Amino acid sequence: MTGRPIDIALTKAEAGENMESIYENICTLATEPDLCFNYATTDNLNNWGFAEGCFSCLLLDRKDVIIQVITTYQHRDGAKSAYRADVDYLKKNDYGAPVKTKTLGEASILFEKKQSDGITYNLLFLKDTVFTSISAKYKKDKADNVKHIIGLAEKIEGKIQK
Repeated sequence: MTGRPIDIALTKAEAGENMESIYENICTLATEPDLCFNYATTDNLNNWGFAEGCFSCLLLDRKDVIIQVITTYQHRDGAKSAYRADVDYLKKNDYGAPVKTKTLGEASILFEKKQSDGITYNLLFLKDTVFTSISAKYKKDKADNVKHIIGLAEKIEGKIQK
């Protein structure tokens, strides 16, 4: 079994220089029975065997926002269902176009959306019973943005143990 989501989320030091922690929240259905995500109801989460989630936000150079959402499930099928539901939600709700990149974990996808105030990436990946999402809003469109978010995801992936 993998560790708790809070143990998997990157700390300020692990995320790298110029990162500042803004907030961190841990939740379970026991502590927050009305918990739901934008793509899943409480019933979905119960059916999938949601165990715990860690939601944290980091600020890079006081301008770029990176949000880590790491959720664990009691079994692999539940994590897969949550991953598929989130991918479908992002595709249907115009969260950007998929970007070709290396596969992280067992399955992953990276969405990119250019906006007037910057560029947003949503990276989702699944490994074992852990479903992870990293959302990053960069103020400037730079070639290193994709490399940066993939690097963060690789650090998280490395912390997930089978």
